[in-house]
Amino acid sequence: MENINSILMPVNQNFIEVFEVFMDENQKTKIRANNVRQYIEGIIDLLLKKDIQQYLKENELYEGVNWSRKIKIIKENYDEKIAIKFQEIFRIGGDGSHFNGSVSDQELQKIILQAIHIVEDIFVKYFLVPEHRFGSENIYTIFSMLPLNNRIYILENVYAHYKNQEIVDRLSLAYLKNKEGDKARKLLESAKEENIISSEFERMQLKKLNVLANNLSNLYAKNSHYANNPEYSKAIIDGNLLVVGLPTSKDVFDTSMAVEIFGQWFEDGKREYPEFINLFLCLMATDTRQYI
Repeated sequence: MENINSILMPVNQNFIEVFEVFMDENQKTKIRANNVRQYIEGIIDLLLKKDIQQYLKENELYEGVNWSRKIKIIKENYDEKIAIKFQEIFRIGGDGSHFNGSVSDQELQKIILQAIHIVEDIFVKYFLVPEHRFGSENIYTIFSMLPLNNRIYILENVYAHYKNQEIVDRLSLAYLKNKEGDKARKLLESAKEENIISSEFERMQLKKLNVLANNLSNLYAKNSHYANNPEYSKAIIDGNLLVVGLPTSKDVFDTSMAVEIFGQWFEDGKREYPEFINLFLCLMATDTRQYI
């Protein structure tokens, strides 16, 4: 019997080999790794362009500068740890762009996590700028829309550089909502010992945490009438004011009412805190929560 390839597809054997690789499910890992690299290129252009441009030569155009030089500028003048993460993603993502390259699932998951951490790290650096110090800007409502893991990572790293009551407040609440109640209470205890917060603040915060812990499963159901009413942005629980902000998941985030509630905050934020909003939107792009 005549070879089926000579009848249906009269091509050479090299093409057949390439085609078989092309159809291989393992190739998806390489393609995704290369996509992570492309995503990071976009992050550099969106968030770090100005930081790079100020170190270019007078006759140098940003668009003509290669990625190696851009990362070198980031390493020398912006943040070495972030630059190292960039380099790792470019190396592994580069392997994904070559026919003979190989990328393991472990490497792929590593650079996906690094890509998310890079945006979080840039967020941390934003809060390290004196005029953007956490607690000095009215960005709480929008910041609380971020997934818990992002909020905790950012606040923990900011807290490693400086400490204040605003961070303790938001971080302790985030810990509790992340089912880390002991961590929340230990944070309050250590902050009190370091005179970051007062005894009265600690007492009120513990009361708030206890209320949250007792109502966590049905908190948003109890306060649905607030979330669905644009006149309210807060709910009263056990006599204490608790900022509702954005419900965590399976909520009204993608409904017209949610847009009405949060739309004005976004408009105000874009005018007053454009850099913060850009960071927020980049990080929300990685949000894997399911909304209904």
